[in-house]
Amino acid sequence: MNTLFNTMFDGLTEDKKNYMMEYLKNAPDWFLESVQIVKKKKNTIFIHEGSDVENIYILMDGIVRAMDYRIFEIAYDYMWFYPVNVFGSMEILLKNYQFKTTLIAFTDCRMLVIPRSQFEKWILNDTNALQMEMQSICTTLLEQARKERVFLFLQGMDRLCYLLVQIYEQTGKKECVVTLTRKELSDRTGLCVKTINRSVSKLFDNEYIGRSGNKILISNEQYQRMKDYLKPLVEQC
Repeated sequence: MNTLFNTMFDGLTEDKKNYMMEYLKNAPDWFLESVQIVKKKKNTIFIHEGSDVENIYILMDGIVRAMDYRIFEIAYDYMWFYPVNVFGSMEILLKNYQFKTTLIAFTDCRMLVIPRSQFEKWILNDTNALQMEMQSICTTLLEQARKERVFLFLQGMDRLCYLLVQIYEQTGKKECVVTLTRKELSDRTGLCVKTINRSVSKLFDNEYIGRSGNKILISNEQYQRMKDYLKPLVEQC
């Protein structure tokens, strides 16, 4: 069992590893034997909105983006996911077995893949895992709603600053390297590339961020400064 867990959890931070150990602590052997470790290449669409839920995916390494095409057929990245995240559990709990969004591997990703029937049989009979999963789903939905509300009121540099704080918190590292291009930052904030460039320059000039070539660097001290700067603005939203 320990060997299997070590293989599954390879590369996870200690807190994420502890979360998964707690999540799977009551999982029976038949469930663990159904788990496959699968790698998805960058830019792979592995879930299409409206497709049947045949497998459940647990993100263990990499970044996944949720994309919506419904508004004027314009691609809109409305949510980004970092380890650990389960895709398909909400559909099971709602008993609506079609995926509600399109998911794309933004980076090379490593996932645990479990057949829906096995995951459903386990999760609905494991009160500990079920409670943890419901808490995770509710937290994600609340964060998404809050982000959309805050973005309505923040403009320019403040909106980019809010996004960078979110990215830093999701990576869970003391120093964060933001690998997103200016176009990708534009897609995630709804700001034009020109505004993104101006905002990056302002944040750098005010020492809220560092730079390494075209990449943005965020230290823990800079993260704390951005949080302090945003606090009175976000509290008004």
